[in-house]
Amino acid sequence: MRHRKTSTSSGFCPTHGDGRYLGTTEGGRAVDLPYLQQVALAADNLGYYGVLIPTGKSCEDSWLVASALAPITKKLHYLVAVRPGLQPPSLAARMAATLDRLSGGRLLINVVTGGDPVENKRVTASF
Repeated sequence: MRHRKTSTSSGFCPTHGDGRYLGTTEGGRAVDLPYLQQVALAADNLGYYGVLIPTGKSCEDSWLVASALAPITKKLHYLVAVRPGLQPPSLAARMAATLDRLSGGRLLINVVTGGDPVENKRVTASF
């Protein structure tokens, strides 16, 4: 059996769609589970350490995406972006503990404190 090199490189899981011109819909590819699975498997097979699963108004839910992808990969870690204030801290902690346990310790957390000013205002106005 050939030894697989481990990388400290990280990738990006395009949960808002993908395309040649990021940030636009030009030439875009819609988000679907088979494509996200393809991205995760490629990153895992190439020896990437992890992938960022972003959060934002145009992204799929980062927790749900990570929980859908973790079972199909072996070593890939999932850097789940979380925005404080969108859910009670006790719920976020419970979700993180569960996903980390079920994924074999492959959960990473990215606490997002900034971003788009319009989105920040919309999010805080709902509380």
